[in-house]
Amino acid sequence: MRMFLVLMSYIFPMEEMHVKKSKVYLLPVIHGLAGEEKKVEEAFKKINPDCIAIGIAPEDVEMIEKVNEQEDFELSLQHQYYLMHLSKYGKVVIPPSDIKMAHKIAKDNNLPLCPIDIDDNEYAELLTQNVSIFALIRHSRKIKRLAKKDFKAKNAEEFVFEWDKEINSIKSFRKIEDIRERRMAENLAKLCKSYKKILAIIPLEKLNGIKNELERYKK
Repeated sequence: MRMFLVLMSYIFPMEEMHVKKSKVYLLPVIHGLAGEEKKVEEAFKKINPDCIAIGIAPEDVEMIEKVNEQEDFELSLQHQYYLMHLSKYGKVVIPPSDIKMAHKIAKDNNLPLCPIDIDDNEYAELLTQNVSIFALIRHSRKIKRLAKKDFKAKNAEEFVFEWDKEINSIKSFRKIEDIRERRMAENLAKLCKSYKKILAIIPLEKLNGIKNELERYKK
Protein backbone atom coordinates (compact mmCIF):
# COMPACT_ATOMS: atom_id res chain seq x y z
CA MET A 1 0.00 0.00 0.00
CA ARG A 2 1.51 3.32 -1.03
CA MET A 3 1.08 6.34 1.20
CA PHE A 4 1.56 9.93 0.14
CA LEU A 5 3.09 12.48 2.49
CA VAL A 6 2.93 16.17 1.68
CA LEU A 7 6.06 18.13 2.58
CA MET A 8 6.57 21.66 1.31
CA SER A 9 5.22 20.81 -2.16
CA TYR A 10 1.59 20.09 -3.03
CA ILE A 11 2.33 19.09 -6.60
CA PHE A 12 5.03 16.50 -6.09
CA PRO A 13 4.70 15.05 -2.56
CA MET A 14 7.16 12.67 -1.01
CA GLU A 15 6.19 9.05 -1.54
CA GLU A 16 6.57 6.10 0.78
CA MET A 17 7.21 2.70 -0.80
CA HIS A 18 7.59 -0.66 0.90
CA VAL A 19 10.55 -2.48 -0.60
CA LYS A 20 11.37 -5.91 0.82
CA LYS A 21 10.98 -5.32 4.57
CA SER A 22 12.05 -1.70 4.45
CA LYS A 23 10.43 1.66 3.80
CA VAL A 24 11.84 3.95 1.12
CA TYR A 25 10.76 7.59 1.14
CA LEU A 26 11.25 9.18 -2.28
CA LEU A 27 11.79 12.93 -1.94
CA PRO A 28 11.89 14.74 -5.32
CA VAL A 29 14.06 17.86 -5.46
CA ILE A 30 15.27 20.31 -8.09
CA HIS A 31 19.05 20.35 -8.00
CA GLY A 32 20.39 23.90 -8.14
CA LEU A 33 17.23 25.67 -6.96
CA ALA A 34 17.62 27.60 -3.71
CA GLY A 35 15.27 26.52 -0.94
CA GLU A 36 15.29 22.80 -1.76
CA GLU A 37 17.37 22.21 1.38
CA LYS A 38 14.24 22.96 3.43
CA LYS A 39 12.51 19.93 1.90
CA VAL A 40 15.43 17.73 2.92
CA GLU A 41 15.52 19.11 6.45
CA GLU A 42 11.76 18.73 6.97
CA ALA A 43 11.77 15.22 5.53
CA PHE A 44 14.57 14.15 7.85
CA LYS A 45 12.74 15.48 10.91
CA LYS A 46 9.52 13.74 9.89
CA ILE A 47 11.03 10.39 8.94
CA ASN A 48 14.10 10.02 11.17
CA PRO A 49 15.74 7.61 8.67
CA ASP A 50 18.65 5.30 9.37
CA CYS A 51 20.12 5.95 5.91
CA ILE A 52 20.11 8.82 3.43
CA ALA A 53 20.34 7.87 -0.23
CA ILE A 54 20.89 10.53 -2.86
CA GLY A 55 20.55 10.42 -6.64
CA ILE A 56 24.02 11.66 -7.51
CA ALA A 57 27.28 9.97 -8.47
CA PRO A 58 29.87 8.92 -5.86
CA GLU A 59 32.24 11.56 -7.24
CA ASP A 60 29.70 14.29 -6.45
CA VAL A 61 29.54 13.24 -2.80
CA GLU A 62 33.32 13.45 -2.63
CA MET A 63 33.16 16.91 -4.20
CA ILE A 64 30.69 18.16 -1.59
CA GLU A 65 33.02 17.00 1.16
CA LYS A 66 35.90 19.06 -0.23
CA VAL A 67 34.44 22.34 -1.42
CA ASN A 68 32.42 25.29 -0.18
CA GLU A 69 30.24 27.90 -1.83
CA GLN A 70 33.10 30.35 -2.30
CA GLU A 71 35.00 28.10 -4.68
CA ASP A 72 34.62 28.33 -8.42
CA PHE A 73 33.09 25.42 -10.29
CA GLU A 74 33.80 24.23 -13.78
CA LEU A 75 30.39 23.48 -15.24
CA SER A 76 29.69 21.95 -18.62
CA LEU A 77 27.77 24.04 -21.14
CA GLN A 78 24.75 21.82 -20.56
CA HIS A 79 24.72 22.62 -16.83
CA GLN A 80 25.44 26.29 -17.42
CA TYR A 81 22.44 26.61 -19.74
CA TYR A 82 20.27 24.57 -17.37
CA LEU A 83 21.06 26.91 -14.46
CA MET A 84 20.62 29.97 -16.67
CA HIS A 85 17.07 28.93 -17.56
CA LEU A 86 16.30 27.66 -14.04
CA SER A 87 17.24 31.08 -12.63
CA LYS A 88 14.12 32.50 -14.31
CA TYR A 89 12.05 30.61 -11.74
CA GLY A 90 14.06 31.34 -8.61
CA LYS A 91 17.52 31.83 -7.19
CA VAL A 92 20.05 29.15 -8.12
CA VAL A 93 22.88 27.94 -5.93
CA ILE A 94 25.97 25.81 -6.57
CA PRO A 95 26.70 23.34 -5.02
CA PRO A 96 23.00 22.40 -4.85
CA SER A 97 21.60 23.25 -1.43
CA ASP A 98 19.68 19.98 -1.11
CA ILE A 99 22.89 17.97 -1.52
CA LYS A 100 24.75 20.15 0.97
CA MET A 101 21.94 19.77 3.51
CA ALA A 102 21.85 15.99 3.05
CA HIS A 103 25.59 15.87 3.64
CA LYS A 104 25.33 18.04 6.75
CA ILE A 105 22.48 16.01 8.24
CA ALA A 106 24.29 12.74 7.59
CA LYS A 107 27.48 14.04 9.19
CA ASP A 108 25.75 15.63 12.20
CA ASN A 109 23.70 12.49 12.89
CA ASN A 110 26.33 9.90 12.02
CA LEU A 111 24.21 8.47 9.20
CA PRO A 112 25.41 6.87 5.97
CA LEU A 113 25.05 9.09 2.89
CA CYS A 114 24.81 6.73 -0.05
CA PRO A 115 25.02 7.91 -3.67
CA ILE A 116 22.81 5.73 -5.87
CA ASP A 117 23.59 7.09 -9.35
CA ILE A 118 26.20 5.49 -11.61
CA ASP A 119 29.79 6.68 -11.34
CA ASP A 120 31.71 8.57 -14.02
CA ASN A 121 33.39 5.46 -15.40
CA GLU A 122 30.12 3.61 -15.92
CA TYR A 123 28.58 6.67 -17.55
CA ALA A 124 31.53 6.88 -19.95
CA GLU A 125 31.08 3.20 -20.78
CA LEU A 126 27.38 3.71 -21.47
CA LEU A 127 28.20 6.58 -23.83
CA THR A 128 30.70 4.41 -25.69
CA GLN A 129 28.28 1.48 -25.96
CA ASN A 130 25.13 3.38 -26.88
CA VAL A 131 25.96 6.72 -28.53
CA SER A 132 27.32 7.01 -32.04
CA ILE A 133 29.56 9.88 -33.11
CA PHE A 134 26.67 11.26 -35.16
CA ALA A 135 24.34 11.19 -32.14
CA LEU A 136 27.04 12.90 -30.10
CA ILE A 137 27.33 15.69 -32.68
CA ARG A 138 23.55 16.11 -32.76
CA HIS A 139 23.47 16.25 -28.97
CA SER A 140 26.20 18.89 -28.89
CA ARG A 141 24.30 21.04 -31.40
CA LYS A 142 21.09 20.62 -29.44
CA ILE A 143 22.79 21.86 -26.25
CA LYS A 144 23.93 25.02 -28.04
CA ARG A 145 20.40 25.63 -29.36
CA LEU A 146 18.96 25.22 -25.87
CA ALA A 147 20.84 28.34 -24.76
CA LYS A 148 18.40 30.45 -26.80
CA LYS A 149 15.30 28.29 -26.43
CA ASP A 150 12.17 29.92 -25.07
CA PHE A 151 10.81 27.40 -22.56
CA LYS A 152 7.05 27.44 -21.98
CA ALA A 153 7.20 26.29 -18.34
CA LYS A 154 5.33 28.44 -15.82
CA ASN A 155 7.37 27.28 -12.82
CA ALA A 156 10.55 25.40 -11.88
CA GLU A 157 8.76 22.05 -11.63
CA GLU A 158 7.42 22.29 -15.17
CA PHE A 159 10.78 23.52 -16.41
CA VAL A 160 12.81 20.51 -15.25
CA PHE A 161 10.47 18.17 -17.12
CA GLU A 162 10.57 20.31 -20.25
CA TRP A 163 14.37 20.50 -20.06
CA ASP A 164 14.65 16.73 -19.53
CA LYS A 165 12.47 16.07 -22.56
CA GLU A 166 14.55 18.38 -24.74
CA ILE A 167 18.00 17.28 -23.60
CA ASN A 168 17.14 13.58 -23.96
CA SER A 169 15.11 13.75 -27.16
CA ILE A 170 17.82 11.77 -28.98
CA LYS A 171 16.96 8.09 -28.51
CA SER A 172 20.40 6.90 -27.42
CA PHE A 173 20.65 9.54 -24.69
CA ARG A 174 17.15 8.72 -23.46
CA LYS A 175 18.24 5.09 -23.22
CA ILE A 176 21.17 6.06 -20.98
CA GLU A 177 18.85 7.99 -18.66
CA ASP A 178 16.54 4.98 -18.46
CA ILE A 179 19.50 2.84 -17.47
CA ARG A 180 20.51 5.37 -14.81
CA GLU A 181 17.02 5.25 -13.30
CA ARG A 182 17.13 1.45 -13.28
CA ARG A 183 20.51 1.51 -11.52
CA MET A 184 19.22 3.95 -8.91
CA ALA A 185 16.29 1.67 -8.15
CA GLU A 186 18.59 -1.34 -7.96
CA ASN A 187 20.91 0.47 -5.56
CA LEU A 188 17.97 1.50 -3.37
CA ALA A 189 16.81 -2.11 -3.26
CA LYS A 190 20.29 -3.18 -2.18
CA LEU A 191 20.27 -0.60 0.62
CA CYS A 192 17.01 -2.13 1.84
CA LYS A 193 18.97 -5.23 2.82
CA SER A 194 20.84 -3.20 5.45
CA TYR A 195 18.49 -0.37 6.42
CA LYS A 196 14.83 -0.30 7.45
CA LYS A 197 14.02 3.35 6.78
CA ILE A 198 15.65 5.16 3.87
CA LEU A 199 15.24 8.78 2.81
CA ALA A 200 15.97 8.88 -0.92
CA ILE A 201 16.63 12.36 -2.33
CA ILE A 202 16.22 12.18 -6.09
CA PRO A 203 15.91 14.62 -9.02
CA LEU A 204 12.27 15.49 -9.64
CA GLU A 205 12.46 14.56 -13.30
CA LYS A 206 13.54 11.02 -12.39
CA LEU A 207 10.86 10.38 -9.77
CA ASN A 208 8.44 8.43 -11.98
CA GLY A 209 11.16 6.35 -13.61
CA ILE A 210 12.75 5.32 -10.33
CA LYS A 211 9.35 4.70 -8.73
CA ASN A 212 8.29 2.42 -11.59
CA GLU A 213 11.56 0.49 -11.41
CA LEU A 214 11.17 0.05 -7.64
CA GLU A 215 7.80 -1.61 -8.17
CA ARG A 216 9.71 -4.74 -9.18
CA TYR A 217 11.16 -5.01 -5.69
CA LYS A 218 7.96 -4.49 -3.72
CA LYS A 219 6.29 -7.35 -1.88
